[in-house]
Amino acid sequence: MLLCLMVSLKSHGILALRAMPQSKMRAAFKHPIPTSLIGAFAYSLFNRERYEVLFEKSGKIRSRADELRKILVSVAVCSIGGSILYGPMFRINRLYKKRVESAITSLPLSINYGEVDNQYRVVYIFDEERLETYSIRDLERAAWGITRLGSRESVVSVEEVMSSSAKLINTTSTNTRFSFPLDKVKRVEGRYDVEIVVDWKVCEIGDYSRTSKIRLAYPLEKVAVEGDLDIIRVDGEEVVIL
Repeated sequence: MLLCLMVSLKSHGILALRAMPQSKMRAAFKHPIPTSLIGAFAYSLFNRERYEVLFEKSGKIRSRADELRKILVSVAVCSIGGSILYGPMFRINRLYKKRVESAITSLPLSINYGEVDNQYRVVYIFDEERLETYSIRDLERAAWGITRLGSRESVVSVEEVMSSSAKLINTTSTNTRFSFPLDKVKRVEGRYDVEIVVDWKVCEIGDYSRTSKIRLAYPLEKVAVEGDLDIIRVDGEEVVIL
């Protein structure tokens, strides 16, 4: 059986998710990406132990969030409300040997705004057999403890957390509002954005210098998806498994 956590988040105006590794373009994502969603949950789950990285005997350093990645089956997000990418320009003045030097830089942000509150519904899907050291209560507590997505500017508040069990269903078509991998589908009908993100199923959290990428679709409305799909049904919604 699968354990599902449906977490409703409310954004407070700014979603700052910078693409890594970074370049002078300082590109930002428009929608919450899987690694940021996993990192937000992991920070709350492991907060009591007060350390964020693991030092291995080989000398390798990896993020503590990688432990959470190994027990996750999938993660998906539904964006409710509109957002645009906005890159404000800043002038930086440096005084060097009595001479003022100026430079221009930018801070890439995805600013959420509109006539309605911007909200996100995130589904974390766990394999119950892998949950050896964590209870459902531990996971629910961690979900309630999520405070930001990505950078420190991206403050969110948790509005609701629901846990439930679900069965994996194989189907050839579904209708969904939640993000899904485009590489797994044959046809999509409806409006959606596309983000090229780290394939967290094969990549350790935190090390993105040499990794494969996948294309994720973020529906702007309920879309019809066709293909050889594995889905779950949770709280009246259908979610495609990554």
